[in-house]
Amino acid sequence: MYGLARRAAGKLLRGFGTPGRNRGLREEIELLRTRIDSLQLVRNGADQDGEFTCLLPATLEERRLYHSAFNMAWIDELRLSPKVVLDIGAYDGGDSIRFKSRFPDARVVAFEADPVAWYQAHDARFDDGKAGSQGSMYRHSPACKQRYDFVRQSATPISVEGIRIDTFCRRAGIDDVDVAHIDVEGAEYDVVAGLGDIRPKLLYVEAAPFDAWIGAKRPAELHRKLSCSGYLLAADLGGDRLYLRADLVRLL
Repeated sequence: MYGLARRAAGKLLRGFGTPGRNRGLREEIELLRTRIDSLQLVRNGADQDGEFTCLLPATLEERRLYHSAFNMAWIDELRLSPKVVLDIGAYDGGDSIRFKSRFPDARVVAFEADPVAWYQAHDARFDDGKAGSQGSMYRHSPACKQRYDFVRQSATPISVEGIRIDTFCRRAGIDDVDVAHIDVEGAEYDVVAGLGDIRPKLLYVEAAPFDAWIGAKRPAELHRKLSCSGYLLAADLGGDRLYLRADLVRLL
């Protein structure tokens, strides 16, 4: 795990070219590379911050809200006091509520179904007939259909009004983002590209370890883009990845 992070930092450093170019960033990445081994991160136990539920409309039945494997203890370890958190691909808002509960003074913004063309999906394990969390702007690949044969994706897309993240932030008066929690079913690269000049301190990205989406950028391409933008892979959790901005080393 940590060897992978160190090798990634080395490749990034070699990619800067002539000595002195982006020297400050080079030095920060070098420091982060030497300190990454001291971080607990994935060695921390899963943070048990409770379960959150909602009442189903017109009923007294409660449903548990979905949440990812994001560990809130990471934020404490990195000495962050989040003021802005973006939950991109929020589904039912479970993770947004987790962030707001843990950091009540933070501005937490939830995004859902932001692409223009959207393929809705339904989980056959449930009989409620409602949309599931696997909707995407990309079609399922044969490998994805085989692995998740209980998920049914619509044959034709619907249209959803969309907006780039940087455009939204500009209109909302958001200049700085502390945490970006991204779970967008194959569109991770597109979301990162849509951040523009906004560079969150911490990025948590769901990235399928196999080709699950037709036409989507692969995790390796996302990794190259983030590396070239000054991010270091701090933890590879299989289907999820944690990236840190290089200058975050100043807080360690």
